[in-house]
Amino acid sequence: MNLLVVTNMYPTEAEPWFGSFVRDQVEDLRTLDIDVEVLSFDGRKHLREYPRAARRARQLARTGRFDVVHAHYGLSGAVALAQRSAPVVTTFHGSDTGGVAWQRVVSAAVARRAVPIFVNRHGARLLWCRSGHVIPAGVDTDLFAPADRGAIRRDLGWKEDYSYILFPSSRRNPVKRPDLFAAALEALRAAGERVEPVYLENLSRPEAAATIAAADVTLMTSDWEGSPVTVRESLACETPVVSVPVGDVEETLEGLPSCQIAPRDAAALAAAVRRSLKGTRSSALRDRALATSRPRTARRVAAVYEEVLAS
Repeated sequence: MNLLVVTNMYPTEAEPWFGSFVRDQVEDLRTLDIDVEVLSFDGRKHLREYPRAARRARQLARTGRFDVVHAHYGLSGAVALAQRSAPVVTTFHGSDTGGVAWQRVVSAAVARRAVPIFVNRHGARLLWCRSGHVIPAGVDTDLFAPADRGAIRRDLGWKEDYSYILFPSSRRNPVKRPDLFAAALEALRAAGERVEPVYLENLSRPEAAATIAAADVTLMTSDWEGSPVTVRESLACETPVVSVPVGDVEETLEGLPSCQIAPRDAAALAAAVRRSLKGTRSSALRDRALATSRPRTARRVAAVYEEVLAS
């Protein structure tokens, strides 16, 4: 099978973390004997990159060598649909289903002309879709795994008598609510807890894996998520997660020991983190993450391609 992947998020030398989950899926699909070519572009600064990418997609499709085109994100789906030579599958990752109103309208139109994959069930409802596959992004459960926390913490220079609370993103992204995270930590300190924040910023993938494994709790405070990979990466490392109700996190954490869902309130989040800190790390967390490992996810996505080609 020959596949063209169209994406507006893909790692670069300057931003190796940007769209790393898309690159991971590309690599995993290649292990299934799928020939994958990637058309990546960055439309964050200039929207004109989208029509440019659409022209490139048409040029590539006219060669006739692609069986399926797989777009990541709704706007990339619109780019992929500019060609008519191959069927289009589009994965909607969350921000494209309920963020900016006009982007949601575009995503809804794309979902009706492409075969949609949603990272959570709610995404389909937000785009008024009655059907669609639900496949979260895969987790690298080889890289993100339990580790010698003591050794890592010593290497990182962390204090032995402090608990380290992980903010699973960059503080530069206001949607992730770094202000609420900071307020929760202040509430923890006011309650007598010795806590320090740690952020997933400017880290390589191995550095991020080590940081997540060493942290005491991951605290998710986002206003908007689809199916946050960092939550399942934390579970793969057996690091407990406390989160506001967002995306599919409630479903992901349901029944897991030392994991908590709390309201968007600093005091409530602080109380939930305190309960989590008193709990124990459990292999049940990793078992939950293994259900969406990279190999399993790639096989599910490949099955969608086979279904499309058979229809």
